[in-house]
Formats: sequence, structure tokens, C-alpha cells
Amino acid sequence: MTTLTGIAASPGIGIGPVHLVESHEADVNDGVLQPEAVAGEQERFRAAIAACRESVRKLRDTIALETGEEHARIFDTQIAILQDPEAMEQTLAAIATERRSAGYCYRRILTAVASRLEEADDEYYRERALDVRDVKRRVLAHLSGVTPRGLRDLTVPSLIVAADLPPSEMALAPRDKILGFATDLGGRTSHTAIMARARGIPAVVGLKEATEAARQGAVGLVDGTRGVVVFDPDEEVLEDHRRKQRRFEEVDATRAALKDQRCVTHDGVVVRLGANLEIPEELPGIQDHGADGIGLYRTEFFYLSRQTLPTEDAQYNAYRSVVESMAPKPVVIRTLDVGGDKFASYLGTPEERNPFLGLRGIRFSLQREDLFRTQLRAILRAAAFGNVNIMFPMVLGLEDFRRAKVIVAEVEAALRNEGVAIPDHVPLGAMVETPSSVFAIDLLAREVDFVSIGTNDLIQYTLAVDRGNEAIAEIYEPLHPAVLRAIHAVVNAGKQHGIRVGICGEMAGEPLYAVLLLGLGLKDFSLSPYLIPEIKTILRACDSAEAASLAEECLALGTPADVREQVTEFMHRRFPEHFLA
Repeated sequence: MTTLTGIAASPGIGIGPVHLVESHEADVNDGVLQPEAVAGEQERFRAAIAACRESVRKLRDTIALETGEEHARIFDTQIAILQDPEAMEQTLAAIATERRSAGYCYRRILTAVASRLEEADDEYYRERALDVRDVKRRVLAHLSGVTPRGLRDLTVPSLIVAADLPPSEMALAPRDKILGFATDLGGRTSHTAIMARARGIPAVVGLKEATEAARQGAVGLVDGTRGVVVFDPDEEVLEDHRRKQRRFEEVDATRAALKDQRCVTHDGVVVRLGANLEIPEELPGIQDHGADGIGLYRTEFFYLSRQTLPTEDAQYNAYRSVVESMAPKPVVIRTLDVGGDKFASYLGTPEERNPFLGLRGIRFSLQREDLFRTQLRAILRAAAFGNVNIMFPMVLGLEDFRRAKVIVAEVEAALRNEGVAIPDHVPLGAMVETPSSVFAIDLLAREVDFVSIGTNDLIQYTLAVDRGNEAIAEIYEPLHPAVLRAIHAVVNAGKQHGIRVGICGEMAGEPLYAVLLLGLGLKDFSLSPYLIPEIKTILRACDSAEAASLAEECLALGTPADVREQVTEFMHRRFPEHFLA
């Protein structure tokens, strides 16, 4: 039995025989062309590009009918690649000067583009390399007159294992033949992962060694909710996941009924379950899963998905579409949070020796006021069309917040002088992600309208552990007493000063922690929309008194192991249908 952990890309559990996909692309002629054949080869290349462009457009239309326009837009990236004049001109020039085939030249040029993207610091750029390779594969196949075998030819329901999967393959695969998929590469915002979520296919990506560990035809299981893949599972593990699969299907089946139900505990405590939004294509899932709004709108997408600065109008249009779609539900828009593990070279963010302690979050925005003011103008204009809150990332204390608040006031005044309609008041909040913001929370709480606890960074900085370092991964423990006490302190300060305290990050979406977080006093969660039904089901089945009792017991414990044992025992006993031994 081999167990691998990767990135949970699409929820659900798939169990079945492994179908191992080998990477391949059509062979190309690498011989030298006769001079008189050059013009014909150039024309053949133009025809191949046109045909592939039409093919992708048809695929886009198919997906629009099946899953909606938002998801169909992911193929606009491939259409843009096929229409790219630079790649076209370089290929035509190479055919003429080198007298090589169109396939040979185009393969070399797009391989170089994909390689540059794969070396980028930012995950978004790395994931776009898959779109470039998909386009290259499609064009080479057309030039070679080959119709490659793909997932559409599957006859047996299978778990798909591959180094990576192009979004076109995922889009064309027969839904009844795909039990789940696992890939070595990729991230949660890859177009393939988005397509899997849109089609309801369990998926885990970024496994690194899935293709090495898998055996063709052997039994495997994919847990896309937890990010775990098991090959050749023993009977106990297999039966455990079959029970989890049945439970997930039961919860999923009640999703429609739960969608319009408020998350209210047995004793009447209302809990708000907002959704995280990273890219616009995720909006349909947020609405389908009954989110109480958007608790964290990450705006880095507008900066990291391009090589030039987004204009004010481009941002405004994007923000407005989300705000209007969610109205009257609240949308918490976090201002630009680059730095750390998010990098965009054209923004002027330096490559730092220790980026997590460097120029990131609100520090960057305060240093680049030009970018900050442009973003604030776009957000404030969009706020006229719904219920908007603005949240600043990586706030260390009052000085950061006050400086940002002054700039917001100046931008508001400028917009009003221009006759632009904006709300009388847009709530301003701060993310609590560092020990300094925890220690200064009583000061912050006097001036902010709300705070949100960003657990990923709070754990990292509180425990002084790099969450991406596998060598010390076991030290990154959300249930560490220091972390729980930090959360408790922030919640208490919020109560004392009458401000809303929310929580975002991985902790907010972990079912095992749901009752404990409620017991610590949190009533405002922001999590992946796909986890909302399960968290809602758990919280609706408990009452605040038992949650408070669990939290009190855990706060009295001295070690992370003791806390985890206490929480696990409680949740397994209280919710056996969710937590199976």
C-alpha cells in the first residue's frame, strides 16, 4: 500500500482501477525542406492553427452548455495562445530561415515558452504552462494527421493517474468513466482542477510521485477532499474510504436542500459560512454550495495572471461582476497580497532571501501607493453595487492600519469630487496573521470594523515553522496550544470592542476543527465553497454549550498531541458518521 499526500483540488472520493496516462505528443519531421516547399509548409501551419482554434472554440461552446460560461472561459487562454502573433511570426520565420517543418519549429518555440512559465516563482504562471503544452500537443497532432487516443476512449470507469492532464482532456472525458484523477503536477487553480470541480470529479494534484507509485489496472483511491491518494490499499483502508465515499455522497445529495438553509446550531447560534474566492471561474461553485457571501476575495489573480499592471477599469469590472452576483450578501475584498510565496517580477517585488519576512502584504501596498490607490478606486467604485468590505493583509498593528485608512479616505474624497457614486461607508478590516497583531489586538479592535484570523500564516509565524518545508512539516500543528490561545485572545478582544471576528485559512475548512472553533467563539468562517455543506451539517447538529466545553478543555491542555487526541475523540464520538476510525 502506498499513500501520497498532495493538493486537494476537487472534493469527493473515487475508488477503482488505475488508468495510467503516458505523456505523448505526435512525432514531427525534423528533416530539411526543399526551398520550393517552404511556402506550402507555412500555409499548412496557418491552416493547422486555424483548425485548432476552431476546435477549441467548439470545445468551449460544449463546456458552456454543460457547466456554464464561467468555466468555459478557461479555454479563452488556449484560444489566446493559438492567436498569439509572436508565436505565429516566430514559427513562420523559422520555417523560412531554417527550412524545417512547421511541427519542428512550433514544438521548439512553445516548449521554450512552457519552460519559462514552469520556472516562474508564481504558481499561476506555472499552471499556465499546461495550457501551452496542451496547445502544442493539439497543433502537432493536426500537423501530423494523427488523432491521439485520449480519455474520451475509456470504456471502463477508472481513476486517472498522469504527470499532468490538459484541461481539454478533462473537458472531453466521459463523466461516467472518470472516478477521479491524480497528477504529479498542478495546483488548485490550474484549469484542469477547475474543470474537475465543475464536473464533480474528485481530484488530487501536485503529488510529485503518483505516476511512479501507480500500477496500471491496480486498485487505487482518490480523496479529493483531504488531498490523499492511496494505491493498492489494504482492505481496512479500502472499506474505510468506501464508508467515507457513501457519507460524502449523502452530504452531497443534501446540498441542494442545505443550500438555502442557514447554519444555526441547536441552541440558535447563527454561524456565517462565507467562501474563499481566488479566480472568477470559482463563482458558480460558491453560489451552488450556499455560501453566505465571500469571506475572502483574493485579488492577487489580477496581478499574477498577467505581465502588465491591470487597469483600474479592468479591476472595477471584475469586482463589480462578483459584487453584483453575490448581492446583498457581503463580499470581503482583500487588497493585494504579493510577496512571500506569491511573486510577480513586473511589480518590482524583489527576490528576497527570506520572502515570508520581507516585502509582502500591506507593506508592499504602502510602499507602492500608486498600485494601492488604483486598486482602492476600483474596489470603492464596485462597492456601489453591493455589500463590500475591504480587508488589509499582514497588518502588524495600528500604524499599518491607520496609514492604509488615511489612503482610503483620500481615495474616497477624490472619487466624490469626481462625481463618482460610492457608499457612505465601506467597512475596513485587518487580517490577524502575526504574533504582533495578536498582542496588539486590543489596540486594533478599537479602530477596525472587523478582523479575520488568517490561520495559515498565524500558525507559521507563531510556531516559527515554514509550512512548505517537508522536513519539519510535523511541527506545523494547527492545534498547538499557542495557536488556540492566540485565536481565543483575538475573539475575546472582538467581543470586548463589539467587532466581528472571522477566520480564514485551512483551519476554517477542516471538519475536525469545526466544533472547537465554534467553542472558541468564532461565528464567521471563510472556507472553500466545496467544504461548506459538510461544515454546515456538523455545526447545525451541535450546540454552542458543548462546543464551549470542548474549547475550555482544549485550552487547559499543554501539548499539541493532547489537544489533537481530545478533539479527535470528541468528534469521532459525537459525529461518527463524519469521522470514521
